[in-house]
Parts: sequence; structure tokens; C-alpha cells
Amino acid sequence: MTKKCEFLFILFSFFSVFTGCKEKCQNCPDCAIEEDIYDAVSEEVIEDFQDERDIQFEEVPGECNIPQVVCDSGLHAEYGICVPDSDVITIPSGTFTMGTSGGEDNPLHEVTLSSFEIDRFEITNRKYRACVEAGCCSAPQYDGSYTGREPYYGNPEYDDYPVIFVNWNQAMEYCSGLGKALPTEAQWEKAARGEDGRTYPWGESSPTSTNANFNSPIDGDTDRVGSRPAGDSPYGLSDMSGNVWEWVKDWYSKDYYLNSPANDPEGPENGVAKVARGGGFGSHSQEIRTYYRGSFHPEEAFSNLGFRCVKNQ
Repeated sequence: MTKKCEFLFILFSFFSVFTGCKEKCQNCPDCAIEEDIYDAVSEEVIEDFQDERDIQFEEVPGECNIPQVVCDSGLHAEYGICVPDSDVITIPSGTFTMGTSGGEDNPLHEVTLSSFEIDRFEITNRKYRACVEAGCCSAPQYDGSYTGREPYYGNPEYDDYPVIFVNWNQAMEYCSGLGKALPTEAQWEKAARGEDGRTYPWGESSPTSTNANFNSPIDGDTDRVGSRPAGDSPYGLSDMSGNVWEWVKDWYSKDYYLNSPANDPEGPENGVAKVARGGGFGSHSQEIRTYYRGSFHPEEAFSNLGFRCVKNQ
């Protein structure tokens, strides 16, 4: 059995049968697959997967050379491809309610943010591949998906699906090349819930398959970005609940909200894990709430983890 097959077999086994939970989820009967992976996958398996990845994907040689293209009205260029201007949404400056009154995501507190632009959709395979082809990004660490769609990355059939198997540094690399960054935790949460403190991007009603790709830990997988408009946020962002977890800029600290700045917070100065938001296709309803905070080591890359970018104004 190749290292790649060994990794996928072990990864599937953990997804299917491992029942342990992180401290935050010790008492919940429906622990998320992402947190199972975070705790259960051994360093040896990760190292084996790293070796296999290095064989499949070499670092992109040469310097970043973005093709210069002229786009029609209503479009703008990103790494040499034209994308709709509507793919970027401006979030106005102002104050919103962040966090919640219970659990590790507390306390409920007010945060004031400057205006910023954020991607309407999770970064897709098509957009990320353009960055790789321009020599500005390294390829995803694996070209398949959770249910074995191979190739997933590089297959035109999945061009409009979220790129996965990219770690935090790769996500930052992509955003930086466009003069952008990963959103801060506060920016992400405001874009997801608006200024009225809602539990889900669409409001207070319980999630269903109509408004989120979630709760499918065994046979679920990523879906085309923007395919559930009923789940859009107040500002029109898609897939802020479910589909894939999304990297954000901040280091994770359980107690950060207790002393975080009230204006434009950017997270702790250091840490071990980076925050991820939004939940993924295997997450239960609690994890796809707008205030829920997940975390992963910045070098980790999974089948349910992607990102989007912001540009500060």
C-alpha cells in the first residue's frame, strides 16, 4: 500500500470511528470530524503524507510572474484571469456584536471595525490554480477530495469548488500576491453575521441542506461555491456556514476575548494554532454558527479546510 493510500485509509478510519472530542466538545454527542482529525491523526501519518506530497507536487520554480490581461467592464484581473467585480463585497465600518454569552466563544462584546473588502466566495480551484501557474503559489498538498474525487484540483469539473489541502501559509501567500490578507477573526465574523448578532448568516432558524453544506461526516464533500444562496450572510457572502472551514489571520487563544481591543482587533501576537471559522461539510450545527471558533496548526492542510481573502481600505 502506498503512503498516499495508507494516509487516506487511516484518515477515513478516524473520520468514521474515532469518538474522542477536544476539551471544548467533551459533553457533546456529535463531535465534529474536523476536531477528531485535529487530535487523532498522528505525527507519523502526517510525516508519511508529507513525503508523498513532496513526490507529487514540487515547489513552483522561478519568480512570481502574473500575466497582464485586460478585462471587460464589470470584471477585474486576479492572477491573470478575469473575475466579476461582484465577487468582492465591501463591509462598511461600524460596530457589531461579537462572540456569545456561553462556552469558549464568550464573552459577548462589541467590536468596531474599519471598512474592508472581502471575497464573496471561498477561493476556488480555478483561482488558486491561476496563482500556481503564475509561479506565485505552491500547489495544494493533495489533488483529491474527501470522498476520493481524483483529481479534484486541476479537474475543470471542480473549477468552481473551494480549493482544499492548503495550509495557513499557502493561504496567506495567495492573498498577499493580490495585495490582500486573510481576514481577521473579527472581520470574518462581522461579514458572516452582520450587526444584529445573528446565530447563523441567514438568521436564527436551524440550518438545513438548503442553506448550508454540513452534517455529513461520512459521505459528505465540498460543493460548488455559492450553490446555497438561501444561506448567504446579510452582506451577501456565500458559504460562511459549512462547505469548508476557513483560515483566518489570528492566532488562537481561548481567553483572547477577555482582553481584546475594542477597535480592529488582530488577535494574539503569537500562539500554536491558527483560528478557522465557519465549519465544514462534516460539521454539526453548533460548529457552523457565526461565532464558533475552531483552530488548526498552521502547517496542517485538510479536505475540509479552505479560505477567502480581504483587503483593508
